[in-house]
Amino acid sequence: MIEANTQRAEMMLRALHEHSTDESTDEVATFIHPEAEMRLLVSFGKPVQGRAAIVAALEKGREAAFYRARVNHFEWLDERRLLTFAFARYALEGGGFAESNVYWLDELHEGLIWRVTVFRSEEEARRAYEDGFEERTR
Repeated sequence: MIEANTQRAEMMLRALHEHSTDESTDEVATFIHPEAEMRLLVSFGKPVQGRAAIVAALEKGREAAFYRARVNHFEWLDERRLLTFAFARYALEGGGFAESNVYWLDELHEGLIWRVTVFRSEEEARRAYEDGFEERTR
């Protein structure tokens, strides 16, 4: 991957993952593919589909208000997929909140963020990538 494209992709993902309700979602929205599907901490890992629904999840409710994250680094797994390492504070579905390391398996499509899945362990994220890779090569 060309370095400029790598830097742009990492900038877009950092903006998404570090977004907080203190900031407008206008810029982040431009980085999200219209047909994106994401499983985020603010959705308790449940799928959210489409740019408008994803932006709404980032903006509204207790989950979004509690959410804070700091990306530590990115690891490129192939030309379209990255593993993002971060530390986050997030609301728990049953009440309260947690702080822990989190991992996102991110996928780009047409130069935008297309698929995102959150994991609470690096091992789970890597296994999901491998399982997905095996499905793609059948």
